[in-house]
Formats: sequence, structure tokens, C-alpha cells
Amino acid sequence: MKVVADQRTLDRVAPAQAGVFSTADLRSALRDPHQASFARRVDALISVGVIRRFVRGWYVASDFDLSVLSQRLAPRSAVSFGNVLARELLIGAAPRQQVMAIKLGPSRTYRSLGYEVVHLSVSPHVYFGFVADVKTGVQSVDPEKAVLDILYFHQRGQRFFFDPFSDVAFDRLSQRRLRRYLTEYRNPKFVCFAMRTLGLTKEPRT
Repeated sequence: MKVVADQRTLDRVAPAQAGVFSTADLRSALRDPHQASFARRVDALISVGVIRRFVRGWYVASDFDLSVLSQRLAPRSAVSFGNVLARELLIGAAPRQQVMAIKLGPSRTYRSLGYEVVHLSVSPHVYFGFVADVKTGVQSVDPEKAVLDILYFHQRGQRFFFDPFSDVAFDRLSQRRLRRYLTEYRNPKFVCFAMRTLGLTKEPRT
């Protein structure tokens, strides 16, 4: 049966894709130039559970990387917030079903299959602090920028699965880096709020 052959094809390419496929990825893997037959083959793969439709144009295998999906949904994004702090052991474990990221462009939330990908919009002047995963290529921010993102969006009503004031090991952050990052923020009220929350003191004049 063609579905068995198609499953074997996707099983071969899935690791390189981290279990995430766009429609273009599937078309390339299945090598079917005819829209009608391609759609039938994709539907057959869905019906036997080889892949699942996440949102229009995007599919995932049974074992997929949610961070990779987040990056592919919005290439100009970077994982931040609790996902970064949990990875760096600055808070407890993050929910495996959620990824939160900052991005350029409008905010957007994707919910499907019991998972959630949240992309919150930031201005270009505070889109920095990146670290790239050498294995997956997923872009994230460093812990200091993640904390500033949390405080910034907390002031705008965003809620998190942890308490930003009591659950974060602020003492393990680089105060020098935090101060440097805060010079990029243009709202003096936020800067004062962040410095107070993080226990930063103004550096003495030299």
C-alpha cells in the first residue's frame, strides 16, 4: 500500500525535521506534483496516525519538538520566558505542552492537539539577547533577557505558570548583563520597576 511506503519515507526524514513538516516539506518528501493525489496521500497519513495537522499548512509526527515548531511558525522569533528559565534551572519545570517566544510582528497564539505556542510581539530595539541551539537551530534568548521579557509583559497583564517575583532565582543572573540590557529600554518606569524587582542598584559614578 502507498500509505506504508509514505510512512517509511516520513520515518526517514522525520529526525532531520524534528517531527515538524510544512505542506512544502511533505510535498518534497512524497514527490507528488499532483494536488489531488498529494492531498489524498496526506489525508491517508493522518488517518493512520503517522502525522497530525497542527494548524493549516503545518503537520507534526507523533514525536516532535515544540520549540522547532515555534521557530518554523515564526522564523523571526526567539524562545523566551519560562521555557528559558526552566532550561537554565532558574525556576521549576516548564509545561511540556507550551512554548512562549518573543517575535517581531503581530502577536499570535496557536492552540492545537493539546499544545500551545505563544508569540508575543516586541519592538525591534528590544529584540536581542539571542542564543542558538547548535543541534536544532532554534533561537532563544539568554536568561537575563528572558527575565526582562517576563517583567515587561507581566506589567501588560500577561500571566505565567510561575510567580515572576518569588519563583525565579534572580541571584544567579548576571547583574552586569541586566544593567546593559536595560539601557536599551526606552520606558523609564519599566526600567525602574525592573531594577527594583531584580534588586539592582545604580552603579556608582567613576
